[in-house]
Amino acid sequence: MIAVAALQRTSARPRSTRRFVIRNLPFLCASAVLIGLLLGAVWPTSALPYNPLDPSLPSRFLEPMSHDARGNYHLLGADFLGRDMLSRLLYSGRYSLVTAFAAALLTTVAAVAFGISAGYLSGWYESLVMRVVDALLSLPVLLIAIVLAAIIGRGVFALAVILALTGWADYTRVIRAEALGLRHVAFVEASRTAGASTARILVRDVLPNVVSTMSVMSTYLIARFMLLESSISFLGMGVVPPASSWGVMVGEGKDYIFEAPHVSVIPGLMITITVIAVNFVGDGLRDLLDPRGRRM
Repeated sequence: MIAVAALQRTSARPRSTRRFVIRNLPFLCASAVLIGLLLGAVWPTSALPYNPLDPSLPSRFLEPMSHDARGNYHLLGADFLGRDMLSRLLYSGRYSLVTAFAAALLTTVAAVAFGISAGYLSGWYESLVMRVVDALLSLPVLLIAIVLAAIIGRGVFALAVILALTGWADYTRVIRAEALGLRHVAFVEASRTAGASTARILVRDVLPNVVSTMSVMSTYLIARFMLLESSISFLGMGVVPPASSWGVMVGEGKDYIFEAPHVSVIPGLMITITVIAVNFVGDGLRDLLDPRGRRM
């Protein structure tokens, strides 16, 4: 294993992690955006500019950068109930981000467990896992999510479980392909010859060598789950009120798209910006963790 790692290091031009990160401007900008979004998500509700759940009917559909009748300034305007849009975005963002991150974590655990075990063990176990994967991949994801939402119910945890159940199949296929390539490498053969158990080989030899793939796939899953959660919430099957998410805000504003487009457009832009930022971070992690893929 040490020899293989040394060969990889000599085959690529040495470059420090700090230098790579500093020169990767999209990665830096995307990371700053995500950090800002996460800080906004954990910001206490009591510290928000306004109460995101407190309606004010005289301020309905207030345009961005406007003052209401009481002289209060609303940077992003107000929604159809007169609630401050900035406070609503920060409040709803915690549910969108928590759901996506929790679903990505659950998916990663399940996909890695099934993927590396199927790729290493092969035989009937691999066939069984891959047939289940093929069956899930043949079905429309959004339809499965809606059916599961009707069965399991609504809420942040239920939604995270639903997203994980719809997203582990293609992730498992990728990890299984990585594990297949590691079955007969020298350090795995050496551990097997030394009498190491299967669990020990999977955890100590196979798992560390799929970490870079796990990192990239996890960021891809976060972006994917953000879009899927928004679609489910847009259809009214997401989080339970008074909780909200960006998808819920888009769905609430769709009926007023011509009267007050900012009510629906602004949360939609937040979803877009977050997904783009996550994708840039994923690209940066891919290049950072795989030196052979960096531009020389």
